[in-house]
Amino acid sequence: MRRLLWLFPLCLLAQPALGQESKPAPKEPPRVVVVSPLGAVPGAVTKLTIRGLKLDTATDVYFPELRLAAPIQKKGKVNVPGQQDAARVGDTELVCEVALPTELTPAPLVFFVGSPDGQSPLHHLLVDLDARIIAKKEPNNGFRQAQPVALGEVVEGVIQQPQEVDVYRFEGQAGQTVAIEVLAARHGSALDSVLTLHDAGGRILASNDDAQGPDSRIAFKLPSAGTYFVVVQDAHDQGGPAFGYRLAIK
Repeated sequence: MRRLLWLFPLCLLAQPALGQESKPAPKEPPRVVVVSPLGAVPGAVTKLTIRGLKLDTATDVYFPELRLAAPIQKKGKVNVPGQQDAARVGDTELVCEVALPTELTPAPLVFFVGSPDGQSPLHHLLVDLDARIIAKKEPNNGFRQAQPVALGEVVEGVIQQPQEVDVYRFEGQAGQTVAIEVLAARHGSALDSVLTLHDAGGRILASNDDAQGPDSRIAFKLPSAGTYFVVVQDAHDQGGPAFGYRLAIK
């Protein structure tokens, strides 16, 4: 009898637990990793490729400051290259078009992706007002195939695959100070850039890995007039669709 009386309170304590219903797992909203291109031109229609997590369930892309929706053209799952982390490079992708109004300031715009599971955290898109944006042209993986760039231009590129290098060339004057900068990781790109400046004979003049976070920057006074080469690559020899960048030479 004493044993039964001892067990009785334990049974009473267990009853509420038995009666409780298991709570459903919280829903995870989509997340944007990177957008390509990194910016859009006011007054024009720009096709954006957005890479991230759970974007295959997206219902809309919305710019709250402008009260502007960007129609989704397609969405779905994508491959994760090699042994890369899906949280860093994304495993889903959507394509949309945005038509920015003409009157805008240079400040970046924020947008989110909506889905039945909620809204993504805000991500930003650069506004290209005065920048002279040009596209990377393949092949440009060596000095002989270097893509010409004029000072003041900004190249929109991607390190497409592991161990890829992108090479650009420009003309400089003796005593001229040039600033060369990569914009990538600070805008969500998986690229951990390394910049290298070479003279016409291929000799290394300057190199930089991390300047602003993983993004690279070189400021260098040119010793003579002539051709110079700039090499962009990933510090870990990685590459893929999420490894986009902008290269500014001025």
